Amino acid sequence: MKGSVNSYEKLAKVLDTIPNAFPAMEDGTHLRVLEWIFTPEEAELASKLKMKGETAEEIASRLNLDKKEVEDLLETMDSKGQIAAYHSKEGRKYALLQWVVGIYEEQLFRMDEEFAKLIEDYFTKAKLGGLMGTKPPVHRVVPVNKVIKTEIEVHPYEEVEKSIEGAKSWGVRDCICKVQKELIGEKCNYSKTVCLVFAPVENYFQNDKNTKPITKEESLRLLRHAEDVGLVHTTRNTQDVINYICNCCSCCCGILRGLIEFKQPHAFAKANYVMTVDEELCIGCEACLERCQFNALEIIDGICQVNDRCVGCGVCALVCLEDALQLVKRKTDQFEEYPTTRKEWIEQKAKARNIDLSEIM
Repeated sequence: MKGSVNSYEKLAKVLDTIPNAFPAMEDGTHLRVLEWIFTPEEAELASKLKMKGETAEEIASRLNLDKKEVEDLLETMDSKGQIAAYHSKEGRKYALLQWVVGIYEEQLFRMDEEFAKLIEDYFTKAKLGGLMGTKPPVHRVVPVNKVIKTEIEVHPYEEVEKSIEGAKSWGVRDCICKVQKELIGEKCNYSKTVCLVFAPVENYFQNDKNTKPITKEESLRLLRHAEDVGLVHTTRNTQDVINYICNCCSCCCGILRGLIEFKQPHAFAKANYVMTVDEELCIGCEACLERCQFNALEIIDGICQVNDRCVGCGVCALVCLEDALQLVKRKTDQFEEYPTTRKEWIEQKAKARNIDLSEIM
């Protein structure tokens, strides 16, 4: 299969028809990002893949190409994190990946200073639009369970610990956001090895070039460490499956920057909890203010007050020595509606962006 400069434009248009979006820039910044990731030949083939996944034989037949050549190229593309590849009852299948969460994150092991600068340029110009400009958000905040008021019922999709406990494989990755920022000279003070992944089958991460396999106990310790240092838990914005946890800071994380820096209205979904203050216990020490990454707390007349910027993460309450802070359920009219499944999320996002999925699915 031959590729050309036009192959990048084809792929860019295809990636932008996925609900997760890949917005084009007038100056071609988005194309320079793809040129770093793909060769023209790889971009050409990627632009013709489907998200549902097909065997090499099916792809070759559909595109009227040689099966061996297609299969070899697909395997190379999988090794470079450009596409998804997996085993099925029908054989090994290959599928188009969305830009985020997908192709970008899979460049973790390849990222260098040049790519990090390209990404910063692209994110700054695009302001993470497309993905974050419409509902539903791609991520949601997960609350620190131990600071939720004890009598409140917690839904399964809000209990990260139970998802970790129920898994059979666990892994940790470097946070690509922190890696990218460090490469452009903006290293933050938080540890970068904080992204947790888990799966329902054993040895799932043994051959994953981006992931270090760890134990369940190590996963739980890392989760607690992230909370203790003030990182915010986020995950995929659905109710059905939690299989990864990002531990985010507002200085590096693309999701949190989406709201704070780029002012995107749907950067992420808040947790359906809000912080409350027991004014009889609060001594106005201000320890909680330093922990909040959203400027949602302030001291008024010696007492902590919570404003409407609270996202319900709960990390501020962990440093309150007086136990004056607790998470409670938001009022019903302030609830975030999390899509039930990934399929439902895709359908809602496609409708919001007025996208026809028939060609790529």
